[in-house]
Amino acid sequence: MNKFTIATILGITTTATLVTLVAPAYGASLTGSLANADAIASLPFNSDGSELTFRSLSYNGGTNAAGTVIPAGGFSPVLTIFTASGSYFNEYTDVEDLNFTATLLPGNYQAVISTFGRFFDSANKTNISQGFDGSGDFFGRNANYAVDIVAVPEPSSSIGIMLAGLSAFKLKRKLVAAKKAGLDRL
Repeated sequence: MNKFTIATILGITTTATLVTLVAPAYGASLTGSLANADAIASLPFNSDGSELTFRSLSYNGGTNAAGTVIPAGGFSPVLTIFTASGSYFNEYTDVEDLNFTATLLPGNYQAVISTFGRFFDSANKTNISQGFDGSGDFFGRNANYAVDIVAVPEPSSSIGIMLAGLSAFKLKRKLVAAKKAGLDRL
């Protein structure tokens, strides 16, 4: 069973809540608003080494992993991942909403949400403490964001059960056919 931990929005709310989630229950659905187009939201999480899916719903809306309907109208996010020590890992962006999977080594990470135009200059910087560059822009959209971080369910157990059932079914058919043919043994 996959397990990872996510702490709710730091720097946006005055309190941080630590939530432990067990996948594939659903993972974590994080929502909030940036104070302005140059603000960032830091979302700490812990990976156990399993494949994780990162998905935003702020731009086009939809139903998040928790089952909450997210209205369209938010900004197109940039998601930058850092290690627990603040070292740059990778940056993800798309024209509207993000949807990607990543397999991270076990450990603590930060997913940082920013607006398009506000970015971490990984060519010249190596640590989040060096700050973000550029001026963000909501491009006429609101400051709301919605991000799901969910563990990708492992299909192996359900496939194994399905194959075992199929094998049992085929064996039963073979035994019935043998009995009809007058053979007591295979």
